[in-house]
Amino acid sequence: MTSGISRRRFGQLAAGLAASLPLAAPSILRAQEADVVRMCWFNTTTVSAQIAHVLMRTDIPARNGLKMEMIQLAASPAITEALVSGAGDVGTLSDFAAVTTMAIGAPVTTVSSQARFRSAVLATKKSGITKLEDLKGKQVFGTFGITAFQNAQDAVLRAGLVPGKDMTFVNVGPAELADAVGAQRIDAFFTYDPFVSYFESTGHAAVISENLSPVIVLSANNRFFQQKPDALKRLLMANAQALYFASQNNDLVNSWFRSLEPAKNIPEAVLQKASSYDPAWSAKTFTDIKVALSPAQIAQIETLGKWGYEQKLLPRLPDVPKFVNTAIAAEVDKEIAAGGFDVKSVKILRA
Repeated sequence: MTSGISRRRFGQLAAGLAASLPLAAPSILRAQEADVVRMCWFNTTTVSAQIAHVLMRTDIPARNGLKMEMIQLAASPAITEALVSGAGDVGTLSDFAAVTTMAIGAPVTTVSSQARFRSAVLATKKSGITKLEDLKGKQVFGTFGITAFQNAQDAVLRAGLVPGKDMTFVNVGPAELADAVGAQRIDAFFTYDPFVSYFESTGHAAVISENLSPVIVLSANNRFFQQKPDALKRLLMANAQALYFASQNNDLVNSWFRSLEPAKNIPEAVLQKASSYDPAWSAKTFTDIKVALSPAQIAQIETLGKWGYEQKLLPRLPDVPKFVNTAIAAEVDKEIAAGGFDVKSVKILRA
């Protein structure tokens, strides 16, 4: 490959997304000062990671009576482990990673949406493929067990192609995929942003189908969820304010994202393009920010659960509604709709 992202670096980055009883709506208690919240995150997912940087570097948490302990981990599996063990209170997970926690019955509740991202099916430059129908008789490479794989399967089915009959999906790791695309050894593949935007920018591949529905969610350890609902509510408000700050300061927050491994070599233009697929990245007012998962997003998570079980990627069919609780997020959305937020008053504590 001709860009600055090496095979190893691509593998490190792409690992980030490769991967209880029903709870009553908790009552919201009076706010307490300086609640410590241990938030697990990874520095690869666009918009989600920028939010984490804002929470680390500004006074937004303190304004909400919070002291953040930001725990940077390598990927969704590590965050899941931290949440299950109680080493973390809240974590950012891809939608399929959240479904995995549900399928194993982990003591974790998905409480809100955080960011949206793009997945896509791409054709390499040398392939001559311009549309999904051209995949007939071809192999399509990518990492199984991620949201982008489910989206790719749906795309080819809608194009009238039957996987395993008209075309074939081939499981390959992120680093091997990067090498194959860079060397133009394959015709087609699926992945997610920022890697979709990266391969577009290098000219190695072009998108032939994209899906804008994937979501990064915030999931909470059940003990934290049940014992500190008010702290969780203030965290969701701080997260919303951090997202709005990021939307008004793209260049600054992108520079923070690119200051840490393993994202240092992502070109700024690639990062900006990838982030732009989340509508909140270009929010005009604070009221444009929404916290609660929508019914459509919850339905999509249920679809992922059914797909994962059918593909034998999950040990059982997850009962998604038992592991999703939008009550606190809905309260935050009401407060966002009722009041403003002066983004210019935010203080940067660490550049």
